[in-house]
Amino acid sequence: MTGRGWAPYRGGVSANKGATPPDGGDRVADAVNSAISQGLELISAVRARRRANPSPASETRELERVHRAAVVQYESAVRAHRSRLWRARAKVMPMATTSAVTGTLAVVTVVSVATVPPLAVALAAVSGVTALSAYRSRQLSHNPPPEPTAILPAPPPPTLRTGSRGEAETRRLLRIRNQLSGLIPAVAHLHPEAGAELARADSEAGPALNALVYRLSVLDHIERALPSSAASRQAAQSADSVARRLAVGVDAYDLLVAAAAALLAAPDIGRSSDDVLGPAIDALAAYAHGLTVSADTFSTDVN
Repeated sequence: MTGRGWAPYRGGVSANKGATPPDGGDRVADAVNSAISQGLELISAVRARRRANPSPASETRELERVHRAAVVQYESAVRAHRSRLWRARAKVMPMATTSAVTGTLAVVTVVSVATVPPLAVALAAVSGVTALSAYRSRQLSHNPPPEPTAILPAPPPPTLRTGSRGEAETRRLLRIRNQLSGLIPAVAHLHPEAGAELARADSEAGPALNALVYRLSVLDHIERALPSSAASRQAAQSADSVARRLAVGVDAYDLLVAAAAALLAAPDIGRSSDDVLGPAIDALAAYAHGLTVSADTFSTDVN
């Protein structure tokens, strides 16, 4: 609407200054506002419910994100290591040649002038520095340090069909591993060795349990593809056995998460907040007291 008519959606449903909307328009505006509020509340409730009970797809995506981030970081460290070795090998011959040439020029300069001019000193210094750099680069290329290693988190397990054997255990494994991936950085911040051990346990146990889930997926496919057959009955029995083994592994993961949560309550090996902030608080209090005394003294002197 234009002119002096009432604008229903400018900063909320309200009338322009000096104009009163009709009763019918006011009711329509209230209904629109009410519908918008109900829609926003519904969206907030759905988001809260998803955070409280995430779907298997969202949990799988989160584990996949953590795994990919760790792989990218590790590959970047390996590329940096190999690039450093390549640069060291590439610098050996040019530096050795530069050292020989500058050393020769320094000797020729001294012999031709019969003294030790500044140019000869500079050439000798350049020759020594380049020779030392060539030696270090040669040592690095002949005795390279080992490539960096990393404890990579296991990828998420395969997704099972809803209602299949072992599907409940797989969903529980997803939830527990997501909790563990959030606990590992917190534990590593307080106790680095414990955090590394926790990440190593997840890296070793995760692929083994993923393999069990993959077996369940294959057995479920056999059971559905060949109904009422000996193969289907055997696949069902095997799937039940694998599901029980998966449940045992998930229970062990649960105990691991419980131990990590208990570790977070352990005393910090570093200085406490009182130890760190106490001296600063005392210093500020003393500074404030000194300023107060100085101000009182100044006021007395003025009077």
